Amino acid sequence: MVFKGAYKQKYTIDREAKELIVEAKLHKNEGLIDAGQNVYYATATANGKDIEHKCLPYCVNAQHMAEKIGKEIILAWKLRAKKQNKSFRLKKK
Repeated sequence: MVFKGAYKQKYTIDREAKELIVEAKLHKNEGLIDAGQNVYYATATANGKDIEHKCLPYCVNAQHMAEKIGKEIILAWKLRAKKQNKSFRLKKK
């Protein structure tokens, strides 16, 4: 199990450089746990804002979850930029 994970990606929108930082952490559930419930739950932030994702309550690997959320956000931003006729490009690491 990985308790902390991060995903960083630099990108440009109309030649303006920006960076996406997604961080995920696993926390232990307090109190009695029901049958079939995970011992840990995850929380995630993207650029300092809390993220709600359907897979966070079931997460057991924070690094994988951070990458998954980051890639979903990038894909959504690509589609939005295309609709607005803006140039969206990812920078290599």
